[in-house]
Amino acid sequence: MSTQAPDPFTTLLDLNSGSLDPERKVVERRHSNMADMYLEEYADGMADTVIYSVHEISVPTTNSNLMSSTTVIQPGTVGQEYYMTKGHFHKIRDRAEIYIGISGEGRLVMAKEDGLYTVEAMRRGTINYVPGGWAHRSVNVGDEPLVFFAVYPGDAGYDYGTIEEEGFPVLVVAGEDGPEVVPNPRYKAASPSEAG
Repeated sequence: MSTQAPDPFTTLLDLNSGSLDPERKVVERRHSNMADMYLEEYADGMADTVIYSVHEISVPTTNSNLMSSTTVIQPGTVGQEYYMTKGHFHKIRDRAEIYIGISGEGRLVMAKEDGLYTVEAMRRGTINYVPGGWAHRSVNVGDEPLVFFAVYPGDAGYDYGTIEEEGFPVLVVAGEDGPEVVPNPRYKAASPSEAG
């Protein structure tokens, strides 16, 4: 993509569904794309079921531009774990991000490489700030789609590999009285020299 600044433009955001008009680029994550993210395997016949979609408003990938998108996470579980995004660090670690809740009920799991974590509520009207250096994953804990709008520097990039290898310190699961945050038995904290 060109590194020049884009011309001004307008996009219409549907505040119920999270869809964009015009729709530019949509990335869908299905069970088959997320198999290694969950402790349990998805049910037979569910491989093509969409867990979430990201609707991007792409601009040149420089720190002078702001990327933005809406994410729509469907309701559901794999075993006891709620549907969630893959989660990532930014490739340029010090890049921050903002989420604005549009609809649904969710949790934002954030973690540093040393294992420090926090879990924040997501719902219509919440503004979640993800500081640089924090991995982030969104989880739908409700019965309807969780929809949120994200804004971040254009050059932030994505590091999915660290999460695929190490995981997050905690999981959000369906408990007897609603969502619960529990330790992730597959979490591998980076050693101090790796977290550097």
